[in-house]
Amino acid sequence: MPWPLPTSEPELLALAKSYPFAAPAKSYLFRDGAAALSDPALSAPGLYDGRTAVIAHGSNRSPDQLLRKFGAGAEIPVTRAWLAGYDVVYSAHVTGYGSIAANLRHAPGVRACVFVTWLTAGQLTRMHETELGGENYFYGSLEGIDLALELGPQGGLREARVYLSTRGCVAVRGRPLGLAAVEAQGRTHAALPQDGAQETVRERHRGDEKLDDFILRNIRDRARRTALIAEMSTQAVPADAPDFRVIDV
Repeated sequence: MPWPLPTSEPELLALAKSYPFAAPAKSYLFRDGAAALSDPALSAPGLYDGRTAVIAHGSNRSPDQLLRKFGAGAEIPVTRAWLAGYDVVYSAHVTGYGSIAANLRHAPGVRACVFVTWLTAGQLTRMHETELGGENYFYGSLEGIDLALELGPQGGLREARVYLSTRGCVAVRGRPLGLAAVEAQGRTHAALPQDGAQETVRERHRGDEKLDDFILRNIRDRARRTALIAEMSTQAVPADAPDFRVIDV
């Protein structure tokens, strides 16, 4: 893990079950380890200069996760946005902290509420360290998209960087499973909170285990987690992001 995990079982379970972690219902400035809402600096000239726009559709939208990854000394503008033609769904993999992670998937007619983290070069390097080491994500660019920003240097973006899962997506009755914690307009497939997604995967792959035991074993046993991810991939619907171009880092 590129950041330290809790040591007690209750804390580990709470962390795994709370993904994608709490995020404000508006744009914010991550400063002093917390979300500064309605901060005048968000509209300050030059704030976004030299920063890379990276779509956050899972845990990186949360100030709690940004604190874990960057510490309280970082300053990151985080703008709320609506991405057309995509939904935030569950990826067919389990993180090192036990959560079933998110992915973006092409979904005509859907608009998903995402966030954009505006990262300096140093912050982007750190984000790569936290996202790319486990071979579960590609880094690249979504191009020709309709990404409407609440705040920022422009009203919207036609291109932004993003991390997308190398795995497929968790399937329910042959369709992707959305994250209930992420607001989406026009979603027609099922959506569940994290604990519901965990139950779905547990019942499908480790039906003899209780949920908490299932989660804790996935955190503590990397070989087991790797085997589970391989099993999940065999029942997944394929990843689908036609506007995505991989960027080598």
